[in-house]
Amino acid sequence: MRAISAARIPALVTVTVTGALLLPALGAADAYALDAVRVEQTNLAGLGYLAQNQVDGADGPATHAALRDFQRDNGLDEDGTYGARSELALHHQVQNVQAKAGVSADGIFGDGTKAAVKRWQSAHGLGADGAAGAGTMSSMGVARTVKIAAQRQFGAHGWTVSAQFDCLNNLWNGESSWKVYATNPSSGAYGIPQALPGTKMATAGADWKTNPATQIKWGLKYIGDRYGTPCKAYSTWKSRSPHWY
Repeated sequence: MRAISAARIPALVTVTVTGALLLPALGAADAYALDAVRVEQTNLAGLGYLAQNQVDGADGPATHAALRDFQRDNGLDEDGTYGARSELALHHQVQNVQAKAGVSADGIFGDGTKAAVKRWQSAHGLGADGAAGAGTMSSMGVARTVKIAAQRQFGAHGWTVSAQFDCLNNLWNGESSWKVYATNPSSGAYGIPQALPGTKMATAGADWKTNPATQIKWGLKYIGDRYGTPCKAYSTWKSRSPHWY
């Protein structure tokens, strides 16, 4: 059974069949779980990970597969389980889209958000389906994946993606597999860039424990200050045994 923070859930979804309201026949816990799954599915569909006709309240294979895709893109363990970490990341991505679409950023991809995204798509020459898929998010300037989030910050450091990203990708694959919550069991190094201690990343933002963009911002600055470029950092990392940078 799934549960998400009550503060994030809108009014309970009611289900009717031939005019008969089914919700009263459900136990309170069952009704809550049904609503939690629908909120998860609504957000996954709003971001283009799940087909709209699969928003059905059933916690089945299609929902698990969609969630695993989202988890992969956002630096989370790809287990298909909608826990607190996936909930936070999913709501945060919806809020990013809502901010660009000009609606209240409540983290729920409801009808108002869908309509606003349709308007944004129409105004920018995109197919107006109301789902913020990869193309729409790219056009909005919203990073859909942790790797895109890093690439978008390269210009600020004077690096090009073509020359430097493969090195960064190899470096952070080796350090953390780009996982937000990665923790070295020996040293305690934390996050995508494996900051040691993790609290160093607080200089980039108070949300350093959970926000990949904050971790990436800190990590790229660290690389720039210490090594100059990701390729120089990666070269140093490879030369050391055990690897570190």
